Amino acid sequence: MFSAISSLTAPFADRLAEKSRNNYFRDALVISREKTELSPSETQFAIFNYMPSWVTALMSLRNKLVTLFGFDVGKANFKTEKTELDVGDKAGFLTVSEKHDDEIINQAEDKHMEFFISVKLTDTNIIVSTLVIKKTFLGKLYVNSVLPFHYFIARAVINNARKAGRI
Repeated sequence: MFSAISSLTAPFADRLAEKSRNNYFRDALVISREKTELSPSETQFAIFNYMPSWVTALMSLRNKLVTLFGFDVGKANFKTEKTELDVGDKAGFLTVSEKHDDEIINQAEDKHMEFFISVKLTDTNIIVSTLVIKKTFLGKLYVNSVLPFHYFIARAVINNARKAGRI
């Protein structure tokens, strides 16, 4: 279904590797770059600012459910007004924490977990990777319960950007 998108195996060659601690989850997806003129920030915008409506609806439902268990929630999307983000800018519920020529890193944190997304560019590929540091039992339970959905949704969001010709 998403044949243009591949999973990478650890270790991942990005700056999130330096942030890994105990009780973490990591994954990375790779897709070839067609729009090589885009910066990491512009690539992130192209992927996450136009998520399928069903993904946004699922994130809204997720937000309603997890607030019952004390999770901090923000927007149900990653939208931003700017295509070129700077450190400290918000992209939906995420905040840009690092920006490099080849990679942009966003993060969000609450008492249960710390969440990072990296969009890294190589000469030929886009690598979107996730790091979740689980701080509490509820954080571990949450991450383990959403993993089957995470893989499908992440691929669908990236595929949506590819099919629309944005990346």
